[in-house]
Amino acid sequence: MPNCTGVEAARIIRQHGEFLSTPIVYLSGETNVALQVDAMRLGGDHFLTKPFNPVFLNAIVKSKIERYRALRRTMYHDSLTGLLNHSSGKHTLDMLLSSVAHEGGFLSVVMMDIDHFKQVNDTYGHPVGDQVIRSLSWLLKQRLRKQDIICRYGGEEFLIGLPHTDAEHAFAIMDRIRQDFSQIRHPHGDSHFFATASGGIATYPLYQNGDALIKAADEALYRAKHNGRNRIHTDED
Repeated sequence: MPNCTGVEAARIIRQHGEFLSTPIVYLSGETNVALQVDAMRLGGDHFLTKPFNPVFLNAIVKSKIERYRALRRTMYHDSLTGLLNHSSGKHTLDMLLSSVAHEGGFLSVVMMDIDHFKQVNDTYGHPVGDQVIRSLSWLLKQRLRKQDIICRYGGEEFLIGLPHTDAEHAFAIMDRIRQDFSQIRHPHGDSHFFATASGGIATYPLYQNGDALIKAADEALYRAKHNGRNRIHTDED
């Protein structure tokens, strides 16, 4: 590194928010402990001195990567379902919307939640309620594409982003998922019960930003609930 030191490189890396949690391991001939401590203060996670054992170096790097991936998963994913959490879902939606707007096309946003979920928890208990949430999240992951956004927005509510999908196509996709979810048997003791879900859809370019899309989809969801539940409404219904 003829033009800068490792410490200078680390300082630049840490100035970018997306790299704040990226692990940095120093490998240097520097033996001055005070300088090593200063290097760590400026954003390093580990300091190895030369000569070094390549097996040990490999173990250090591997452990840092594994811990980094676990940390990122905790930060960005919901622990119950493995889906994106609220904040990362909204952020991903904004990035997807920017991409769709640049390319031209549609982006449909869906707000979906489980009907009478409080009653499910009160009747069958929270562990069973958690399993119902997992069932819907599993169905969404199975039926939607890799490029689609699936986010546990909060409680029993899900945020879904469908790029290059107009309102009519989005309705067909989500209504099929709604029908299939309503047929899943949820076990409880020696018996079982059924649950249903409702959804609301709003589509870009009618709404120009992520917050407006979510608000319109949420209002459509409210109308679906008001009109009897177990149904999908678009923002035009």
